[in-house]
Amino acid sequence: LVGGPAGSMEAGRNVAVAKELLEAMDVPYVVASPLLLQDLRSWARAGVQGLQSVVLYALPELDGAVDTVVLGGLAGDRIGLVPERVRKLAARIHGWVSLRRTPPADRRVAISLYGFPPNVGAVGTAALLNVPASLERFLRSLADQGYDVGGFADDPSASGE
Repeated sequence: LVGGPAGSMEAGRNVAVAKELLEAMDVPYVVASPLLLQDLRSWARAGVQGLQSVVLYALPELDGAVDTVVLGGLAGDRIGLVPERVRKLAARIHGWVSLRRTPPADRRVAISLYGFPPNVGAVGTAALLNVPASLERFLRSLADQGYDVGGFADDPSASGE
């Protein structure tokens, strides 16, 4: 899928088309791709590097991708697939399908809050953002969709009390 805000040579060129397609399909957008800017040896030695990580992870995420799987990479002048990576993709897709079939009340969701510097009471802080209020809205949205979110404070300033 090329055409989201980040994955286009002209910013936003096909945003409406991509948005309409993804909404109509109502499935997670998964990127499964070989490395095209890095060979298999360097990937095995040092992982996904530099510009390849931008192309493979950052841009698709900005366009709405929820999962990325490397399928292989350059092997000389050819693209080589790694069978283990194809199996990994199949397992991940199976997991996404299983999750879709699981009722929301039976799903488990983890929420991680940023906390830096550690041990100074800075958990859930972010510049110019109201993290407690956003977390409360998120939890309410999950509850409205049928997730069991347990109890939580109605007052964002009471978080942790």
